[in-house]
Amino acid sequence: MSLEGKIRIKLDWDGRHVTAAALQPRKLVPIQTLLHGKRPEHALQIISMLFSLCGKAQTAAAATALQAARDATSRVPAWRERAVAAEALQELLWRFLIDLPRLMELPTDTRALARFRQGLMAYCDADDDERASQADLAQLEADVHRTLLGQVALGDVRTRRELLQCLREANTTTASILLQCLQLETGRPADDVPLMPHAERNCVLEELMPVMTETNYSICPHWNGRTMETGSLARMQHHPLLAALQQEAGRSVFARLLARLCEIHALFAHLRAPQSSGSAWVQGAALAEGVGLAWVQNARGLLLHRAVLDPAGHIHDYRIVAPTEWNFHPQGVCTRTLAGMTAPSESALRHHVELLVQSLDPCVSHEVEVYHA
Repeated sequence: MSLEGKIRIKLDWDGRHVTAAALQPRKLVPIQTLLHGKRPEHALQIISMLFSLCGKAQTAAAATALQAARDATSRVPAWRERAVAAEALQELLWRFLIDLPRLMELPTDTRALARFRQGLMAYCDADDDERASQADLAQLEADVHRTLLGQVALGDVRTRRELLQCLREANTTTASILLQCLQLETGRPADDVPLMPHAERNCVLEELMPVMTETNYSICPHWNGRTMETGSLARMQHHPLLAALQQEAGRSVFARLLARLCEIHALFAHLRAPQSSGSAWVQGAALAEGVGLAWVQNARGLLLHRAVLDPAGHIHDYRIVAPTEWNFHPQGVCTRTLAGMTAPSESALRHHVELLVQSLDPCVSHEVEVYHA
């Protein structure tokens, strides 16, 4: 079930350059209208049915916010953290095995994706023999690595030159996609739109929570008055290789896809030892009596849910801010990168735009209109 609209991108193009870019955000689900007056358990059911993409993250955010609103001492169960991290891993694998190959006219690998999804589901469901499930997870990670990068290891790579050599040696569809994206870079990096900082508890409660009730915040979010880029690159921005690439050439489609690749490895590490990975993917807090907030990471970026209950325990107010609204803000990273983009033809321009949009990963469809200036 989905009531969401699509993103509309409008470009003025002079035959060589994009001279102006505008973005119309999607129409949001009227979540406040749908949930007002509902019992929390009914609201949770509605949210679970509404959101099919990143469904576990949405359900986890709703459950965490609603539980915090009812019980200030509540904690996120380990199985929920594991389920959200596994879902993010599946989403990232889907991009490399299905969406990106299709966009680049390369072979997709539905069998590998099905195998990986089955393995992750089995791991999340296993609780009897932790040692056996950890061994299965290690075997699954090795299978994923072979599929994406062959025998090449990126762990010790620190420079662009070393990276390119590794990708050429990998001889996989994923490596081919990354190399093609590097050759197709045509837009200026939107470095004036910051990467979202780490969503630490104090930062979320002090800087995001107070502004979530602003009119239109759900459609045009900001962090201290600035638009932000969220997603794998923001979360992995301090990775040595990614930091070096950004310092050298700024942000790009190539950097975002490489960040996803690095985050796949990081997610396996998180599943193995969530307590030592440094950051939970599902977090929540009671803000006041009857008011709960959840901040949850998913494959696309930071997801926020804020729930307010009335004295009878029914939904009085409910707000959701999804990752799509950060990356596809009218003045956000997508629009800023499109402005000035170059292409030798309209078909090439459209292909470049699709790559950019894919690298920012909206949770709804989009359409591109090109006007000849």
